Amino acid sequence: MQPHTLLISALSVLVYFLAVWRGGAPERAAGGLLLAMFLADELLGVAVGRVQFSHFAPSIFVGNLVELAVFTWLAIRANRVWPIVPAGLKLVAVLGHLAALLLPGGMQRAYWAMVEPPALLTVVALAIGLGAHLLRQRRIGPYPDWRPELPFR
Repeated sequence: MQPHTLLISALSVLVYFLAVWRGGAPERAAGGLLLAMFLADELLGVAVGRVQFSHFAPSIFVGNLVELAVFTWLAIRANRVWPIVPAGLKLVAVLGHLAALLLPGGMQRAYWAMVEPPALLTVVALAIGLGAHLLRQRRIGPYPDWRPELPFR
Protein backbone atom coordinates (compact mmCIF):
# COMPACT_ATOMS: atom_id res chain seq x y z
CA MET A 1 0.00 0.00 0.00
CA GLN A 2 1.31 3.45 -0.95
CA PRO A 3 2.21 5.76 1.98
CA HIS A 4 -0.39 8.40 1.01
CA THR A 5 -3.05 5.68 0.69
CA LEU A 6 -2.14 4.37 4.12
CA LEU A 7 -2.33 7.89 5.60
CA ILE A 8 -5.72 8.59 4.02
CA SER A 9 -7.03 5.21 5.20
CA ALA A 10 -5.77 5.81 8.75
CA LEU A 11 -7.33 9.28 8.90
CA SER A 12 -10.60 7.93 7.48
CA VAL A 13 -10.77 5.16 10.08
CA LEU A 14 -10.04 7.76 12.78
CA VAL A 15 -12.98 9.88 11.56
CA TYR A 16 -15.23 6.77 11.52
CA PHE A 17 -14.31 5.88 15.10
CA LEU A 18 -14.71 9.48 16.29
CA ALA A 19 -18.13 9.68 14.61
CA VAL A 20 -19.26 6.45 16.29
CA TRP A 21 -17.79 7.46 19.65
CA ARG A 22 -18.68 11.18 19.88
CA GLY A 23 -21.35 11.80 17.24
CA GLY A 24 -25.09 11.94 17.48
CA ALA A 25 -27.18 9.17 15.98
CA PRO A 26 -26.74 10.35 12.35
CA GLU A 27 -22.96 10.61 12.72
CA ARG A 28 -22.84 7.21 14.42
CA ALA A 29 -24.88 5.67 11.60
CA ALA A 30 -22.62 7.21 8.94
CA GLY A 31 -19.41 6.32 10.78
CA GLY A 32 -20.54 2.74 11.37
CA LEU A 33 -21.62 2.34 7.74
CA LEU A 34 -18.38 3.76 6.36
CA LEU A 35 -16.29 1.66 8.75
CA ALA A 36 -18.18 -1.49 7.71
CA MET A 37 -17.74 -0.62 4.02
CA PHE A 38 -14.04 0.11 4.57
CA LEU A 39 -13.53 -3.27 6.24
CA ALA A 40 -15.51 -5.07 3.51
CA ASP A 41 -13.42 -3.33 0.83
CA GLU A 42 -10.19 -4.31 2.58
CA LEU A 43 -11.33 -7.94 2.91
CA LEU A 44 -12.34 -8.04 -0.76
CA GLY A 45 -9.01 -6.49 -1.71
CA VAL A 46 -7.16 -9.26 0.11
CA ALA A 47 -9.44 -12.01 -1.23
CA VAL A 48 -9.72 -11.03 -4.89
CA GLY A 49 -7.29 -8.14 -5.39
CA ARG A 50 -7.63 -4.38 -5.42
CA VAL A 51 -9.95 -2.64 -7.84
CA GLN A 52 -7.95 -1.30 -10.80
CA PHE A 53 -10.79 0.71 -12.38
CA SER A 54 -10.15 -0.97 -15.72
CA HIS A 55 -13.58 -2.60 -15.75
CA PHE A 56 -16.87 -2.48 -13.89
CA ALA A 57 -16.50 -3.60 -10.23
CA PRO A 58 -19.80 -5.08 -8.99
CA SER A 59 -18.73 -5.26 -5.33
CA ILE A 60 -17.83 -1.57 -5.18
CA PHE A 61 -21.00 -0.71 -7.10
CA VAL A 62 -23.18 -2.53 -4.55
CA GLY A 63 -21.34 -0.83 -1.69
CA ASN A 64 -21.88 2.59 -3.27
CA LEU A 65 -25.59 1.80 -3.82
CA VAL A 66 -25.97 0.93 -0.13
CA GLU A 67 -24.14 4.11 0.87
CA LEU A 68 -26.31 6.17 -1.50
CA ALA A 69 -29.45 4.71 0.08
CA VAL A 70 -28.26 5.33 3.65
CA PHE A 71 -26.95 8.86 3.03
CA THR A 72 -30.12 9.78 1.14
CA TRP A 73 -32.18 8.49 4.09
CA LEU A 74 -29.96 10.47 6.50
CA ALA A 75 -30.33 13.60 4.35
CA ILE A 76 -34.10 13.28 4.54
CA ARG A 77 -34.49 12.24 8.18
CA ALA A 78 -31.54 13.61 10.16
CA ASN A 79 -31.70 17.00 11.82
CA ARG A 80 -28.47 17.83 10.00
CA VAL A 81 -27.44 19.47 6.72
CA TRP A 82 -24.16 17.62 6.09
CA PRO A 83 -25.65 14.23 4.93
CA ILE A 84 -26.84 15.82 1.68
CA VAL A 85 -23.18 16.22 0.59
CA PRO A 86 -22.26 12.52 0.80
CA ALA A 87 -25.65 11.60 -0.68
CA GLY A 88 -24.85 13.72 -3.74
CA LEU A 89 -21.30 12.37 -3.89
CA LYS A 90 -22.54 8.78 -3.74
CA LEU A 91 -24.95 9.56 -6.57
CA VAL A 92 -21.96 10.70 -8.66
CA ALA A 93 -20.12 7.48 -7.75
CA VAL A 94 -23.10 5.30 -8.73
CA LEU A 95 -23.34 7.16 -12.05
CA GLY A 96 -19.62 6.51 -12.54
CA HIS A 97 -20.21 2.79 -12.08
CA LEU A 98 -23.06 2.86 -14.56
CA ALA A 99 -20.88 4.73 -17.09
CA ALA A 100 -18.16 2.07 -16.71
CA LEU A 101 -20.73 -0.70 -17.11
CA LEU A 102 -22.31 0.80 -20.22
CA LEU A 103 -19.13 2.23 -21.83
CA PRO A 104 -16.27 -0.12 -20.84
CA GLY A 105 -13.66 1.03 -23.40
CA GLY A 106 -11.23 3.72 -22.24
CA MET A 107 -13.10 4.55 -19.06
CA GLN A 108 -10.38 3.82 -16.48
CA ARG A 109 -9.58 7.42 -15.50
CA ALA A 110 -13.15 8.65 -15.76
CA TYR A 111 -14.31 5.66 -13.71
CA TRP A 112 -11.68 6.34 -11.06
CA ALA A 113 -12.50 10.07 -11.00
CA MET A 114 -16.21 9.43 -10.46
CA VAL A 115 -15.77 6.79 -7.74
CA GLU A 116 -12.70 7.57 -5.63
CA PRO A 117 -12.90 11.35 -4.97
CA PRO A 118 -16.54 11.08 -3.81
CA ALA A 119 -15.42 8.42 -1.30
CA LEU A 120 -12.75 10.73 0.13
CA LEU A 121 -15.05 13.78 0.11
CA THR A 122 -17.67 11.72 1.97
CA VAL A 123 -15.18 11.29 4.84
CA VAL A 124 -14.48 15.04 4.75
CA ALA A 125 -18.24 15.78 4.91
CA LEU A 126 -18.63 13.41 7.89
CA ALA A 127 -15.67 15.04 9.67
CA ILE A 128 -17.11 18.52 9.11
CA GLY A 129 -20.57 17.35 10.15
CA LEU A 130 -19.19 15.75 13.30
CA GLY A 131 -17.32 18.95 14.15
CA ALA A 132 -20.47 21.02 13.59
CA HIS A 133 -22.48 18.62 15.77
CA LEU A 134 -19.96 18.81 18.61
CA LEU A 135 -19.79 22.63 18.45
CA ARG A 136 -23.60 22.91 18.30
CA GLN A 137 -23.95 20.51 21.23
CA ARG A 138 -21.43 22.51 23.26
CA ARG A 139 -23.17 25.79 22.36
CA ILE A 140 -26.84 24.83 22.91
CA GLY A 141 -26.70 21.48 24.70
CA PRO A 142 -28.52 18.35 23.60
CA TYR A 143 -30.79 18.72 20.61
CA PRO A 144 -32.86 16.24 18.56
CA ASP A 145 -30.93 13.94 16.25
CA TRP A 146 -33.87 13.40 13.94
CA ARG A 147 -36.41 15.64 12.28
CA PRO A 148 -40.00 15.19 13.41
CA GLU A 149 -42.19 12.79 11.43
CA LEU A 150 -43.78 14.31 8.38
CA PRO A 151 -47.51 15.00 8.87
CA PHE A 152 -48.45 13.35 5.56
CA ARG A 153 -48.12 9.70 4.60
